[in-house]
Amino acid sequence: MERPRVTPADLRDALHSEIREHSSGVEWVRWLEASVALRNYSFRNVVLITLQMPYASQVARSDIWEKLGRSVQKGQQDREIRILAPVILERGRQLTIEANQPELELERAKQARGGGRLVGFRVASVWDISQTDGPSLPQLVPSSSGTSTGELWRALAHEVRSSGYSLVETRRGAASLEGFTDHQEQIVVIRRGLEEVTAVARLAHEVAHLRMHAPKEVATPGTVMCRGIREIEAESVAYLLLAHYGWSTGGSSFRYIAAWAAEVNKREPEKVIERAGARVVSVARRLIGSVDGQLRRGGLGHRRPDLRAISLDTLKNTPETDGRPFEGPER
Repeated sequence: MERPRVTPADLRDALHSEIREHSSGVEWVRWLEASVALRNYSFRNVVLITLQMPYASQVARSDIWEKLGRSVQKGQQDREIRILAPVILERGRQLTIEANQPELELERAKQARGGGRLVGFRVASVWDISQTDGPSLPQLVPSSSGTSTGELWRALAHEVRSSGYSLVETRRGAASLEGFTDHQEQIVVIRRGLEEVTAVARLAHEVAHLRMHAPKEVATPGTVMCRGIREIEAESVAYLLLAHYGWSTGGSSFRYIAAWAAEVNKREPEKVIERAGARVVSVARRLIGSVDGQLRRGGLGHRRPDLRAISLDTLKNTPETDGRPFEGPER
């Protein structure tokens, strides 16, 4: 029996329905984890892939599998995973960008083609490795798997300095305040004495803010934090970055994503979550590329640099990250 024809609109409807019905913190973490495994796919396609095959791990077109010496199983040929492939209009010609290129690669492809215009999407078919037969593929061990927290700290500290900000460590302030960014003073503050993974995750969170959120979007003059969906975005970038290098941060702060998305768009919160996911995956991959470059070049030193002390006045004006009032600096 022939399968019904699926249109791009059908896939978009399925995407939005999946996000609307399953936008808990648990599902958000599942999509983030899938983005780590399916690193060549955009967020929307990661959601579509996991919707159709929850445990997909390696996904590609049939011709790619053939180049790898594998073929789609006969019983699986009509059970393809359907995703959205962008179509670019360039000098009157329509070009389909490879379905597994994320938004970042799409932008690069558009620039390489002289600034072609995105005109829509078409339905493309891919299959998971579990749907194919052939010789085993070599188990690739990512070169990033042995990266230490110290190396990540130094690379992220370089990202802070490259953004024109100073990195500050302090023991002052409320015990629950792990870190913040002050755009007015152009400083990133991390609480000294945190467990190493926590400290690196917090620094990655603040670097994500620098990459994603303009100061005027984040806070009014004199304040240093933001709330809502922007916090989810920054925390998610940090989650993906550490996961890429083999470290886990838990992801417990994502439980309010649905409520925060509804504050932005009460009628269609799923579209807010989709946009946030696209931004998170794109920024995380850019940041990972930059950190990888720093790690390859080395020369970042072997210990944390000496950092200037932060003033009590700045800390007194610092709100908490979890919604509780700031309790003031330690005496």
